[in-house]
Amino acid sequence: MKINKRTAIRLGIFFVLFLTTVGNAAAGSEQNSAIYEDRIVWQDDSNGNWDIQMYNISTSTKIQITNNEADQQIPDIYGNRIVWQDSRNGNQDIYMYDISTSREVQITTSESYQGKPAIYGDKIVWEDDRNGNRDIYMYDISTSTETRITNNASYQSSPDIYEDRIVWTEEGAIYLYNISTSTETQVTPHGWGWEGGYEDGDMNWAPFIYGDRIVCEAESATGNYYVHVYDLYNSTSQSIGLIDEAYLPAIYGDKIVWENIPGGTPFSGEENHDIYMYDLSTSTETRITTNNSRQGDPAIYGDRIVWIDERNTVSDDDLSDIYMYDLSTSTETRITTAKEEQLAQGKETRITTNEKEQEHPAIYGNRIVWTDWRNGNQHDYLNGDIYMYDISTSTETRITTNESSQSLPAIYGDRIVWVDYRNDNGSYTNSDIYMYDLSTHKETPITTSGSANSPAIYGDRIVWMDWRNDNGSYVNSDIYMYDLSTHKETQITTNGSAQQTPAIYGDRIVWCDSRKGDNYNSNWDIYMYDLSTSKEMQITTGGSAYSPVAIYGDRIVWTDTRHSEWKNIYIYNLSTGTETRVAVSESALDPAIYEDRIVWEDNQKFSGSSDIYMYNISTSTESKITANESVSFCNPGIYGNRIVWEDVRNGNRDIFMFTLASAEVPPLDDNETDDGDGTDNETEFPDNCSELTPLDSIQALKEYVECKYECHEKTRTGFASLLDTSMCYYEKGEDEKAISTLKSFIHLVEKMKECKQISADEAAYMVSDAQKIIDQMDERDGTDDSSEDGTDDGSEVSDNDSDNGAGNVTDEVCDENKSVFEEAKPACEETKSICKVTKTVCEPVCEETKSVTKPVCEKTKLVTKPICEETKPVCEETKEALEVETSCEVEEAPEKNPEEVKEQEESCEVGETPEKRSEEVKEPESSFEVEENSEKSPEEVKASEESSEAEEAPEKSPEDKEASEEE
Repeated sequence: MKINKRTAIRLGIFFVLFLTTVGNAAAGSEQNSAIYEDRIVWQDDSNGNWDIQMYNISTSTKIQITNNEADQQIPDIYGNRIVWQDSRNGNQDIYMYDISTSREVQITTSESYQGKPAIYGDKIVWEDDRNGNRDIYMYDISTSTETRITNNASYQSSPDIYEDRIVWTEEGAIYLYNISTSTETQVTPHGWGWEGGYEDGDMNWAPFIYGDRIVCEAESATGNYYVHVYDLYNSTSQSIGLIDEAYLPAIYGDKIVWENIPGGTPFSGEENHDIYMYDLSTSTETRITTNNSRQGDPAIYGDRIVWIDERNTVSDDDLSDIYMYDLSTSTETRITTAKEEQLAQGKETRITTNEKEQEHPAIYGNRIVWTDWRNGNQHDYLNGDIYMYDISTSTETRITTNESSQSLPAIYGDRIVWVDYRNDNGSYTNSDIYMYDLSTHKETPITTSGSANSPAIYGDRIVWMDWRNDNGSYVNSDIYMYDLSTHKETQITTNGSAQQTPAIYGDRIVWCDSRKGDNYNSNWDIYMYDLSTSKEMQITTGGSAYSPVAIYGDRIVWTDTRHSEWKNIYIYNLSTGTETRVAVSESALDPAIYEDRIVWEDNQKFSGSSDIYMYNISTSTESKITANESVSFCNPGIYGNRIVWEDVRNGNRDIFMFTLASAEVPPLDDNETDDGDGTDNETEFPDNCSELTPLDSIQALKEYVECKYECHEKTRTGFASLLDTSMCYYEKGEDEKAISTLKSFIHLVEKMKECKQISADEAAYMVSDAQKIIDQMDERDGTDDSSEDGTDDGSEVSDNDSDNGAGNVTDEVCDENKSVFEEAKPACEETKSICKVTKTVCEPVCEETKSVTKPVCEKTKLVTKPICEETKPVCEETKEALEVETSCEVEEAPEKNPEEVKEQEESCEVGETPEKRSEEVKEPESSFEVEENSEKSPEEVKASEESSEAEEAPEKSPEDKEASEEE
């Protein structure tokens, strides 16, 4: 039984069009409420599509019943069952949800339309057009049988059910079907608008039934609307609400509720819409609401009346809320509230102040670049330049001086790339990609095709879209890549359709692709190409992707219009293969991503201007960055805790920046629960990271390295040695050298990732932390760490005495050390399995040993502070000792007797190691030197292992031990 009055499909009623148009366009609207006992259900579009939600009055809890991205609408409820019409299959079907079992069931499977369901007991009724006209159907849950109720060629619609009676409207008349007797009865005459002939009756719409009474909305021949009540028991009728305009009635017992407009055109928006109630037992009328806004679509159960209410509407974001009135207590309660916008905490900075146009910003580290028209004319696209702002020095620099136009810059490290029209003849159809290196002050052309656009850069790789293979129709653009280290250009895509707006991160290139479309339907999807595997992958299949696309680590983000014209932000996780909608809106555009944060432009207020929004993936929270609705064509960018965009609040386009406060930056470490047992594994920054000095931060990063690559000696040593050097420089007050060494660390991490020695996630984590430390050092001394002339200044860790502008580890590192890692890999893998075996047994011992040996390194560091390099052998010796401790842990085999195990555990706990001669502790020739046993023959290795085991066996005699030590 329906206890609510749904929106009826009626001729000549503007309200239907109003709800259909505005309701589907507004986020945060609640409609079509129904109530049964303590439960209220309704449809809600705050997720970008209509979902069914439920509120439990007794527990004051709200639950979302459906989460499918299609529309679920017009719910009804009886007992533990909720029914609705659902569009997930491409047509409207009837679905049911059982609250007691939390189970959803599809009731209808016909490919035609089934809608406007009502439920009573085990029976569900709905209108169905599978036969070419609308008929009434019924489904019995207890028997799983479907029955066609009507067979008339005319339209039957808006059914309702109570016990064994079904009512509906047909050509302005009310009909009734008795399930127990299988008989159909016409209750009211056909109305004055009936096409089959004239009968002296009113037009009746969408009936409700309760007991022997039927209520419906009636329209008289004079155009007045009122509530018609028909009593089946004595075949009498009466009218309610004749003075004003009455709509959408519902009934429970003796009480009838409806939406009342005090005289005037229905739903013109100029009059009040209030909820009224009529008590048939006392013949009294009561006004329930008095607010000067629209209250409508009421439903009633017992003493409770619910309705949709627009009193809180401040914009198109939230058209209506659900309210309830309790007749027994005369109290009104607001059930739903609009989603409050959360403003991000931080500081906003205006970067440009020139009165001309500045647009298309990009950011990396402390540098912001953009297109600037101060020397030309943006309207005529004449003489645009690339400018840069250094946040650490608060200085602005003009990068290009050519009198043609340069635009759409991108930046990575010391390199800036852009689109350049200097070879054009004035038609602006001849464009190439150029690059400027800040460390060498050298400008380089990357392409000569005259058809390149939309560049992006990561490391040594530059990608762009290129029309060189097109025949002039501009339907065939391809993705190209240029590798600065090899000076080689590669065509990434060869499909004859359009591929555009590429983005790159590491080995992965993503873009928008129209190969599944045609001349009439672009049908854009997201594709990805993995340079390491030379494989292409299709990310989306719906043909509704919207350019541009962005990538960071394993995450790809883009705008998608799969929900009609709604522009939502989606994210695809390559590691899990899962897709998630993270922002629901009609106008979300231009997403950018850095680590866990996604930013985009959005006009959620439908005001004509946009704002910048941010979504935090780790906390699943959305916040608003700007609050003055002045953003336009904003093209936001993000790096670390800084967000940049273009803004028109000053009458022209300027570049603005927002720096997130520490409250908006999630801690990198929980500091208490890393291992799930209340202890900290000290592998990440502590919670008070804002109070850390650069020295603390480098030490924390080093601890991460030592823990992460515990069983990979060469990797751990290579990374840790650079971090040790950086710490030493910093302690001596040589910040520039410390920064240069950290840049070498970053460059090595990138090369190790390319060599497949570490994962992309590990690399992203270490690069991010190292860059934050560099930024922290820059902010401390207020200087730029970049070299002025691009030459080797001697402040970096030497590789081949040449400066490459990205840290002083050269491109040859990968090739030089790859074979070394491959040779050492078997030994490393073997060690790894041993570590896995001993991890659970000796983990507390390792932790204790860690705390014991750490002061030794710290003490040594303080004593030898003036002579940095001399501290290394001491720390290396300590590392060697720790390695012996690990081998001590390995020897804990199950077959040993308890005395042997106890003796070795005590040795581990106190940090004891077998004595070694000082000659045996040698400084490796290189951080990546292969262990000597990797070059030994199998017989030599075996002999060495047997010798080692013999030396460590506790049952040896003192004479044997002495001989072993001498050897």
